[in-house]
Amino acid sequence: MKNLPACKTCINSGFLCTSCQDKLDTGILTQFELDLAKDLLVLEDEERFGFLKEISFFKAIDFEDVVIFVIGKKDKIKISQNLINWIKETYEIDELIIVEQTKNPRVALESIIAPSKLISLNEIFLATGDIEFKGVLSKKDQDTILFTKEELEELILELTGKIIRIEFE
Repeated sequence: MKNLPACKTCINSGFLCTSCQDKLDTGILTQFELDLAKDLLVLEDEERFGFLKEISFFKAIDFEDVVIFVIGKKDKIKISQNLINWIKETYEIDELIIVEQTKNPRVALESIIAPSKLISLNEIFLATGDIEFKGVLSKKDQDTILFTKEELEELILELTGKIIRIEFE
């Protein structure tokens, strides 16, 4: 794999260097991400998963039965259904959402709510000089989207570092 959430040596050995241990202690890195990265490194040696050598894996956000798998730009098209099925079966996940790493809240939000559509996304300039975003989603899609309003706001902050307010209209 091109990029991993921790050092390749730490992932393979299970013993973390100071930097990786700090990431784990502060919550930047999770044990789930370490386990998944280790499994993906083993899988990339198999012929049917050889494409993993060309993929970047940045983060995996575990929401109990839903996992958001953050990968590199343009890596989404390289991922096979076999890999998706393998991850779902191995980790007993109901839903796997693949998101390309981005700082753009529109792209991240659209990936998370697909196949539902984003009605609008507006920038809000605050008096403090900060910028927040307001995302408007259709009220009729509220039941089909896997996350609550608050969870969506939290996820976009974690994925992009940008603050967003979600509204259903």
